[in-house]
Amino acid sequence: MNIKEELVIDKKYTLGKKVFWFLLIKHNVKPFLLVVICGIIVYMINTLKFNDWLLSMNTIITPGLLNLWMGSLIGGIVILIFVSTIERYIQHKFMLGEHSFHVRRGIFMVKEKVIPYRHIQNVDIDRPYHYRLVGLSKLNITTSRLDNFEDEKTNLIPVIDKRLAKRLSDFLIKQGVKSHNGNGAVENL
Repeated sequence: MNIKEELVIDKKYTLGKKVFWFLLIKHNVKPFLLVVICGIIVYMINTLKFNDWLLSMNTIITPGLLNLWMGSLIGGIVILIFVSTIERYIQHKFMLGEHSFHVRRGIFMVKEKVIPYRHIQNVDIDRPYHYRLVGLSKLNITTSRLDNFEDEKTNLIPVIDKRLAKRLSDFLIKQGVKSHNGNGAVENL
């Protein structure tokens, strides 16, 4: 997505390419460590005297069979890592409607939250340190709940590219001002 590209109404947006890589690293540290340990075991099987010791045992398990098992384990773990990351990445989408902001979560159990622009009071962009390192943000939207007469702060988009977050924040605030004034003009207070 180009930096200068404007947000378009009725277009579905994903969270940005950086989010995929962030989710890959954030949620898969333990599986990556397991892949490294399996790689070390494969290295030990092929280079150290473990190979000679295994052959001298006269067992059905050979170094080639161990390599096949470990390679299959490594391949399976890598596939699971990418499938789980893709699942986490594609489950969050948002769309800007003509009168409301739509956030969709999930693949099988889809939950969609629709927030009319007139209910949006504030949009906060939160950037923790580890998000700043890779250029990501969190988007918190404060809405007015008219039925309970109280404010509700929701973390609708937990991870989003910082440029997209800034454009989305500006768009939501602008649409909120338009819907409050009716004609789009900002009133002087």
